[in-house]
Amino acid sequence: MDPDQEPWEVARELTRKRYMTLDAIRNEGGEARTSGITSSSPELYNQIVNDHLKRMIDAELVEKIDEGQRSPGGALPKEGYKYRITDRGKEVLAEAQTNYDLAPVEEGEVRRRFDELEARIEKLEKENEQLRSILYDPHENHDTLEEWVEAIRDNLLVLRDEVQNSDHR
Repeated sequence: MDPDQEPWEVARELTRKRYMTLDAIRNEGGEARTSGITSSSPELYNQIVNDHLKRMIDAELVEKIDEGQRSPGGALPKEGYKYRITDRGKEVLAEAQTNYDLAPVEEGEVRRRFDELEARIEKLEKENEQLRSILYDPHENHDTLEEWVEAIRDNLLVLRDEVQNSDHR
């Protein structure tokens, strides 16, 4: 990562944990202490986050905005220093999220989400198949059939909205 690189180039080089670190700062409102960053994910811990933050400061993705409160012995503050994501850091995150080829971090999340949606689709298809077999059989309770058809329509609308929302992420 180099401050002279374009945001998409930095996004391409962004490791998973650096991405998670940047994302954690953004999710904390753009400013976060080390403890806030590490509490966002079990994969992040102080030593690795501090190393990533140093590199991201050099690449102008984040900036240290205070030195924190040092203890009487001069030790580092327990909650860590406070960092702010820069405009450049926001651009890199946007690039990483816009183009999944540049953000292997997001591919896992997108794949997980699609797997969830596929499982829900499969479940709805099975329910629809069961209801379809009932509909094609003579059935005396017309009101129950209408309720089931309405439930199928509602499920399909909910599923369509979820698919559309996941496409926008």
